[in-house]
Amino acid sequence: MRLIKNEKVINIMEKTLNHIDPRLVNHGKRVAYLMFKILEGQRKYDEKQLRDICILTMLHDIGAYKTEEIDKMVIFETANVWEHSAYGYLFLKYFSPLKELADVILYHHADCDEVSSLNSEHQLLAQLMSMCDRADIFLKYKKNTGSFYDHLHKYRDIKYFGYIVDMFLMSGIDISAVYNGMDNDAVFNRILYSLPLTEDEVIGYIKMIIFSIDFRSSQTVIHTVVTACAAVFLAKLIGADEDDIKNIETGAMLHDIGKIGIPVYILESKEKLNDSDMEIMRTHVDVTEKILSGNVDDNIMHLAIRHHEKLDGTGYPKKLYACDIPIYDRIVAVADVFSALCGARSYKKEFPKEKIIGILNEMSGLLDPQIVSLTVEHYDEIYEEAERESIPVINNYNAINEEYRLLTET
Repeated sequence: MRLIKNEKVINIMEKTLNHIDPRLVNHGKRVAYLMFKILEGQRKYDEKQLRDICILTMLHDIGAYKTEEIDKMVIFETANVWEHSAYGYLFLKYFSPLKELADVILYHHADCDEVSSLNSEHQLLAQLMSMCDRADIFLKYKKNTGSFYDHLHKYRDIKYFGYIVDMFLMSGIDISAVYNGMDNDAVFNRILYSLPLTEDEVIGYIKMIIFSIDFRSSQTVIHTVVTACAAVFLAKLIGADEDDIKNIETGAMLHDIGKIGIPVYILESKEKLNDSDMEIMRTHVDVTEKILSGNVDDNIMHLAIRHHEKLDGTGYPKKLYACDIPIYDRIVAVADVFSALCGARSYKKEFPKEKIIGILNEMSGLLDPQIVSLTVEHYDEIYEEAERESIPVINNYNAINEEYRLLTET
């Protein structure tokens, strides 16, 4: 059973990335569409290759969430945007099904004399992506296509290879009008949304988005993994069937996807949040609902958005009471608390086992007495399983940080 369909995965990626910053709404898709229209005319790529290039292009600014370089990205004459390019490259290399194309993202703002390490195919894609990216930003903020073409001529063989400038110009595409047809272009939408993805690709893209959001510290990067692991363990203990366990794991993996809409200064605060910042933090559940609505089954969405509800109606966002919170939703809520208590944060160290068990028992009536009791009873087993599941993610986290350091120091 496929829990998330092809087109829904793309929708989730789109909606998630669009929450990075309102100035980037649909930017990735518009750039992808312009890339598609130019490459389609070259007749050298099959449909799967075009689909992968479009997804790659949609994700080209995914590193911006980590670096907060957005102010630089919307300036036409960009400079010093290497950091978000580096993180985007690393997220794709380590977490996505597009690792073979990742270096295109690394060099999508590079001048033509800086891409010599790429093979000719990736040089073309990186340079064309750079042109399409600048075309979209220029049109959105300067609204003057003539000046953009002047820019291409000005930077011919400086920023862009001459033959790629010619490819862009000879395509005959009116960039001021091309986006009006984006949503109605049957070929583009069929290739992007309907061309089958494998189950591994679906899982890979979802995990990539989730890890890019969690990727703030070695502690937060494993929060989702630990939550999902604990939820699955508890679901098995109460005898959930295989399909329900898959739903629970998926809902738990998606439970914090809405944090893409929360400012990093709040997510990384070293102090207890004040009331106004806490109100902003709580909106991550609303953002999660907006992203997932219509893209996953309701039961998966409820698993993802009810992890802060309490049985007495004091939780958020819906202030639900016990009668409205099914047992599987309660499992994810307990797993989320378990993960938060076990993990270190910017504002706290990892709590010892005795304190974690004490807090869980104190919250038992607010979460679910049965599930809390099972968590306490099987604490060591859950903790050890979560620790095993976290090791590959921590290894990737360390590798990415080291490679990022090397990339940005050179």
